[in-house]
Amino acid sequence: MKNILVTLIATTLLLFSANKKASAQPKAEQPNNLTINQSAAKAVSMESYEAFKKSIKPLIEKMGTKQIIGLGEGTHGTAEFYKLRYWISRILVEEKGFNHIAFENDYSDGWLLNSKLNTTANLDSLMKKHMLSIWQNTETRELLTWVKEYNSTHAKKITINGIDYVFIMPDIEVFKQLIANTPAANFADSLAVIAKAAAYQDQSWQETNKKDSKFDFQATDKSSFYGYKATDKLDKQVAASNLPAKTKADCHLALLNIMQAFSPFYDEFMLLPAASRDSIMAYNTSLIMKEPGAKMIIWAHDVHLAKKGIYNDEVGGTGGKLLKMFPNDYFALGTGTASGTFAATTEPRDTYTNPMNAYPLAIPVKGSWDELLNGMTGKAFYFDPAAFNPGGTTKQMRFIGYGPDSGEKSYDAVNMNEMYDAYLFIKDTHAATPLK
Repeated sequence: MKNILVTLIATTLLLFSANKKASAQPKAEQPNNLTINQSAAKAVSMESYEAFKKSIKPLIEKMGTKQIIGLGEGTHGTAEFYKLRYWISRILVEEKGFNHIAFENDYSDGWLLNSKLNTTANLDSLMKKHMLSIWQNTETRELLTWVKEYNSTHAKKITINGIDYVFIMPDIEVFKQLIANTPAANFADSLAVIAKAAAYQDQSWQETNKKDSKFDFQATDKSSFYGYKATDKLDKQVAASNLPAKTKADCHLALLNIMQAFSPFYDEFMLLPAASRDSIMAYNTSLIMKEPGAKMIIWAHDVHLAKKGIYNDEVGGTGGKLLKMFPNDYFALGTGTASGTFAATTEPRDTYTNPMNAYPLAIPVKGSWDELLNGMTGKAFYFDPAAFNPGGTTKQMRFIGYGPDSGEKSYDAVNMNEMYDAYLFIKDTHAATPLK
């Protein structure tokens, strides 16, 4: 039998060099119109928050008219990407009324982090428990520290969200908290089945990072299939219960996230087409956005937030799906760099404990967007891709995943006009600093 865990891994990881070697080989740029308008690039000051705010004002005005802003990252471990996105998020909250900041992180982990963020709980401990390793750095902590300070003095709070699915036990914890003060004994049998399957799948996910693991991955297939069925049953029980409407809605989101994690196994057994990770993240975002007055900022990889996927649209494209759900109300910002260092892990599966170390960025591939941008004047700048690339030129662009590979295999040929509404480029950057 095919190991369905492999399917789950393929649909949830951003491991470009490992999964897409053949399609990621350098391709020639289009020979049609190679006109590039470098004057469209606007300098960005990184000297201070106030200087940055002033230099980025025209971009903020464009963003401010939208309901959802995707703030991308060209690597999962670049300090400057975190820093400048924190500053952009702060401006959007203070000046444009944004009230949700969502991460490429598990939905229920986001719920749990948010529920404790405005308490005296230690922030580093919360991050290590509820955020994947790619977010466990001092730069993300700076954003969350500011969120805590902002929430302490404002009636309209900022909510931290997750839009992804990885681990399932946090969903179990959220569900238990939601029904803690309700007469919900009739949920116990279904919940016990779900919790057992959830713990088993979470453990199997962790075990895939061990080369010598003797874990029975085949047993995960059957366990997760029945876990999905039990979750669907429990969701129907909740819908038919006498729980308050708000509690029902919150329970549904937690249970939905569980089903999303179990779904690759269930879909395989039922011969159903599997939903893509990007479709699921877009759908989760749309559910959170049902809150009246919600305006969301999303922190995720460039590929996810782009309006079009890469490798023949096989990877990424959450942004494109959001654009269909929220016409004229989604804005995608991509970020890139050319030299310096970045943080990455050699472990193939994203967890809470991946060791994040600094690695040097490879020299940009000749003829790539990265090389072209690195040759322009200024240390940092942003531009509207349509104005910068009026001829719709296609060039290689680098997309670094969790791993340390930043060479040729991390590239794909793209027309950036189709990907982003704006692009922020910083020539020399540094690895994010992991929490101690």
